[in-house]
Amino acid sequence: MDKSSVIGKILITGKLVLKSPLLIGDGLGETAENFSDVHVLKNAADEPFIPGTSLCGVLRDWLDKISPEFVVKIFGNLDDMQSSIQLDDIALENGEIIFRDGVRLDGVTGTVDGSGKYDFEVVERGATGDLRLLMTLRVAHVDQKIFDAKNYSLDEIIKVIARLLKKLQDGIRLGALTTKGFGLVVVENLNACIYDFRKKSDVAAWLLEKTSPHKISPSTEKNLASPKDFVVDANFKFNSSFIVRDYAVSDSDKEKKISAVTMKSRGEFVIPGTSLKGILRHRAEYICKKFDVDKNFLEELMGTTERKSRFIVAESYVAAKNFSEVVHRRTKIDRFTGGTMQGTLFTTKPAYQKISDLPTLKIHFEIRGAKDSEIGLAIFLLRDMWLGHVAIGGEKSVGRGTISGLSAEMNFDGKTYKLGANGKILVGDKTELEKFAAALKNFAGGVDK
Repeated sequence: MDKSSVIGKILITGKLVLKSPLLIGDGLGETAENFSDVHVLKNAADEPFIPGTSLCGVLRDWLDKISPEFVVKIFGNLDDMQSSIQLDDIALENGEIIFRDGVRLDGVTGTVDGSGKYDFEVVERGATGDLRLLMTLRVAHVDQKIFDAKNYSLDEIIKVIARLLKKLQDGIRLGALTTKGFGLVVVENLNACIYDFRKKSDVAAWLLEKTSPHKISPSTEKNLASPKDFVVDANFKFNSSFIVRDYAVSDSDKEKKISAVTMKSRGEFVIPGTSLKGILRHRAEYICKKFDVDKNFLEELMGTTERKSRFIVAESYVAAKNFSEVVHRRTKIDRFTGGTMQGTLFTTKPAYQKISDLPTLKIHFEIRGAKDSEIGLAIFLLRDMWLGHVAIGGEKSVGRGTISGLSAEMNFDGKTYKLGANGKILVGDKTELEKFAAALKNFAGGVDK
């Protein structure tokens, strides 16, 4: 057999589930039938779908970070080997199309930039689709020294596939606005098996479309992220109320003259990733200004129109059962006279946390390929949120959206740091975190790692 001879197949199937809204645009922009700035990509049956190329590209990029030596053998390249992966497009069932909007904040005032509003379609979380990934095994995968000095055994290929399965279970991000919480998908009910064509029974099973008895289980490794990614998961409580305004109110609320309610997704309150990242970026600008850090530092971390962000946030979903929605009627005040402005009565319905010390808000953010100074900035961001210096949502001027920290976990370079409700470090070396914080101050003085 030569190096191109097929010696087996690896088949992976499962149910892909959207855990946050998905935006894969069709590139057409606004049309006469649809006034959103970006439309969701749909197939001929008018169903939203995930192109196989999108998922394949994300998996290749992930593998290149954790096991680059296997990238060419599995995903191929232009010079040495064709891709071994065949990945079908994934049509999404129950793919509800919803509208989201975004705004650009003025870095100085913290208010909305009047020219920075935009609207876009997304597929709401909860949609599902069938995943089918097929890998063709050739002699070149296990026997031939055609890429480097090492031969890879079939067992080593299977180990890589096991890590890929674990990553699919844990979740990957697809499409646009992934650094703002969109496109998180996981694969449930995973089934992976190998057909070894050097065995007659496996050849027969493949031809008869029977399940192979040779199963591949997901890896048991806890963390498959790059060791240089700094990851934060923190739990907070709301000190009083919050509102992320949604002007698409129900008929009953319209009868009560309610103009805005708190945004929900699948029955839960939602803090959109676009909002959360805007809030954190604005606070990061404040911190950098205090330390006299050049703005290029933040642009290199959080991105620009020409540069992809390495600062990633997740959307936050808050259980509505832990809150009471209360109708509030307010009027605008004339700043010159101090009196009310005629005809400016408006009514909103913010949500109040019922139990004061209950952890109701989880915030996740991470920095890809983090430098010490960038970790220092992340620690200051966490501190400011912890102490209630960062407010979530709208109507901040009347005290809404303030939060307090209850617990947090940070992971970097194989080490874990945990904080308790009082901010005390329960797990990890305190001096290491202090070194990261000092690195940001050193950066302002021209020293960076």
